[in-house]
Amino acid sequence: MSGKEMKFEKVMSAKNAADFLRALAQEIEHGNLEELKEFDLAFDDFKKMKLELKREGDQLHLKAKAKIVAAGMVCGEAAGDEAEADGEPKYKTVKKRMDKCFKSMGEALKKGLMPEKGEVALFIADSELMVGYPGHGDEHYDQYAKLCVQLNVACENGDLAAMREKYGELKAMKKLCHEQYK
Repeated sequence: MSGKEMKFEKVMSAKNAADFLRALAQEIEHGNLEELKEFDLAFDDFKKMKLELKREGDQLHLKAKAKIVAAGMVCGEAAGDEAEADGEPKYKTVKKRMDKCFKSMGEALKKGLMPEKGEVALFIADSELMVGYPGHGDEHYDQYAKLCVQLNVACENGDLAAMREKYGELKAMKKLCHEQYK
């Protein structure tokens, strides 16, 4: 996963540390980033976070490290992906990105969670690219594109049951196409 690491280190009172942890919980639950800004910390989207809290007398030493997901890189490759002469990414590059997104979406759905909207958007964008490459299952592309639209609508509507259904249909289509073309 491409992205960057963000570090935060501060010595603070127990009350301020508790306020920080409450603000962090609020951000995780509701996506309210404003409260974290008072701590000089802004996480647009983090993939992984490590917290360490040590008591130093009547103060607490707080260390936080977060792996930040760069914009548009939810499950994709770095911006320097290999490209064809026309500037389009290579078919194999698109397929690798799609595979990462598809697996990540499946893991979220298996846990009963909606996949990240950015992840779904990247998968849909890559799917639109993929169906432009001839000779890799052209006869399936129309049905595949329809399923992708339906998956995206389910995501936008926050419909977990529909997401699972469309994901399952896409998974079956992927299996069929890969058996035929791999």
